[in-house]
Amino acid sequence: MNLKKRRYSPVQAVQAKSAVKKTDESIIKAIVAEFQDRTRKDIQKWRQAMTAAEHPTEPRWALMQDLIDDMIIDGHVESVLLIRDSATLNHRFYVADIATGDQLDEQNLLLNKQWFYQFLEACLDALVHKYNVVQLITEVDAITKEDKIKVKPVKFRNVSIADQRMYLEAYGDKYVNYIEAPNVIEINHRSKFGIINSIIPNIIWKRNAMQAWAEFSEKFGMPLITATTANRNDIKRIESMLRQLGEAAQAVMPHGTDIKIHDLANAGNPVNTYEKQIRLHDEQISKPIIGSATMTDTAGNRSQTEVHERTLDDKIATNDKRFISFIVNDQLFPVLQAMGLPFDNTKMKFVFDETEAMSLAAHWKMVNEATEKYDLDPEWVAKTFNLPITGVKNTGSEPPKGKEEKNPKAKGLFENFR
Repeated sequence: MNLKKRRYSPVQAVQAKSAVKKTDESIIKAIVAEFQDRTRKDIQKWRQAMTAAEHPTEPRWALMQDLIDDMIIDGHVESVLLIRDSATLNHRFYVADIATGDQLDEQNLLLNKQWFYQFLEACLDALVHKYNVVQLITEVDAITKEDKIKVKPVKFRNVSIADQRMYLEAYGDKYVNYIEAPNVIEINHRSKFGIINSIIPNIIWKRNAMQAWAEFSEKFGMPLITATTANRNDIKRIESMLRQLGEAAQAVMPHGTDIKIHDLANAGNPVNTYEKQIRLHDEQISKPIIGSATMTDTAGNRSQTEVHERTLDDKIATNDKRFISFIVNDQLFPVLQAMGLPFDNTKMKFVFDETEAMSLAAHWKMVNEATEKYDLDPEWVAKTFNLPITGVKNTGSEPPKGKEEKNPKAKGLFENFR
């Protein structure tokens, strides 16, 4: 990952904040509107796209990004990408003080907004596209008249990640060094071409198989009907009747006409030829994205699915969350600080709440056992488990003689739930 930490002194922060105001939207608006390549893709175009992106002096990513945009237009690909994204986006997060570990309510409130979830989605898009370059700008809300943060992603096809350039035209010569703008964040994933690159051939071959199956069904889905006759004068009349026979399934033929129906719908076993090939490619697509094929396979059993869900949650999603945490702490917080917001990556950090990995019942059991040795705050218990605690009930129990009860309130609180 190409992560560049930004740390501002008080003077630099003021200068950066002024620069942010001056550069709002200037980079995004400079891009010229162009058509994307929507033609049919093949393996040769995939190889050409990789060659263009790897060019030693003038790397261009337009071919690769157009190819990726076309490849993700697939029901199965969209499904597995949504599952992987949801494993991270549905996880609670917070900002904590580095020194004390306490959660910071003001910062948490600022991040629990639509713009920040859009930023998280931009980070996850970088997994697929290899990179994502976004610009943070401020706009005045038409109703509240307050400043709102907007996340403006730069078009993938206009970016050259190796040179940190944003080309005004995807194949043009004019460009902007986007990294010089203080309100632009470069999200660069460690993969060479994005996590989807290794399965692009599978998506192409899957589409070819589906297209071939559609052509097969068009040709042989309706049975072929032939007729033979010894009377040449009846040929045109028989031909017209055969057309009617295809629609109405009945016809009156001249005497001596021999009709044969050739059912070729199952010739060559199209299920083995096409359907199994499509399923094989779907399995290959699922594995590098969510770690298995059973979560999207109707034939998968429950035990296998649960094991693979844990693989996604405990390994793949954990890796994605670590990647996002680095981006937020090292790049987003300094930009927000320069925009005048109360964020400082030297004093606070963004973290995902790992306690969510534990079930509520297991968490309650652990807390309940902890009350035997430690004093716990009833307010924290009420907030953590969403309990309407209004006070501590007096159970009437007395501590053993010679021993004082360290925290009778805590004991009385948990007695109610045993």
